[in-house]
Amino acid sequence: MKIETNELIIRNFELRDENDLCEYMLQRVNAEFEAYPDFTCQKAKEEVEFRAQSDEFYAIELKKEHKVIGNIYLGKRSFNTRELGYVLNENYQHNGYGSEASKAVIEYMINQGVHRIYAECAPQNTHSWRLMDRIGMKREAHFRKNVSFHKDTNGQPIYWDTYVYAILNPYEDDYSDR
Repeated sequence: MKIETNELIIRNFELRDENDLCEYMLQRVNAEFEAYPDFTCQKAKEEVEFRAQSDEFYAIELKKEHKVIGNIYLGKRSFNTRELGYVLNENYQHNGYGSEASKAVIEYMINQGVHRIYAECAPQNTHSWRLMDRIGMKREAHFRKNVSFHKDTNGQPIYWDTYVYAILNPYEDDYSDR
């Protein structure tokens, strides 16, 4: 897949993306939401190799710098559905790149005939759910204590609530009135 927007190129990962991937993933080691505590630059080589072969992870490249500033995740789910996820390098957040990339991949997936695209985030992650609001996704649910990203001092999981957002393919027939 390759999608070009005004500022970005969303594309498959390439092995040359290793250093950029390492840079933004190291920022996630102690992240409040979806931490990667065991990530190291030594693991970046394996991770970029995995992502280069994946049809679910895509690099977000900033055109003007030719730099990978994050990734989009499009996990395949049952019933012709994709799960949307995104991570941006902290140095490039709050510039609209997350919205631009997410809108572009949603449009692409809908044009490919995907029925539904959904995303989840913690209610405390206001930047994430506001992005979903901005790009036209609708909040469908509030799941209580359904995910865990961290453990307490006794090694027990700390559970978080999540909001579920989704967007449906507007080109499909709506059978809800039958």
